[in-house]
Amino acid sequence: MRNVVTISLPNDLLKKLTSEAKMENATRSEVVKVALKQHFFAKELEALRKKAMAEAARKGVVLNDDEVPGKRV
Repeated sequence: MRNVVTISLPNDLLKKLTSEAKMENATRSEVVKVALKQHFFAKELEALRKKAMAEAARKGVVLNDDEVPGKRV
């Protein structure tokens, strides 16, 4: 099912979106979909990383951020 969402963007972001779409030979909608998927994936990965670090700490394993994959930059 297709849903339409309307968003407001500042001019500079709209220009970047349009430029990226042209470079990728894609629609702006496709670029936004990919960006949202990447955003939500990164959030899920960060939540899993935090959960893994907490579980390791409960078991007495001390890890730093460099030792756990998925750290957001």
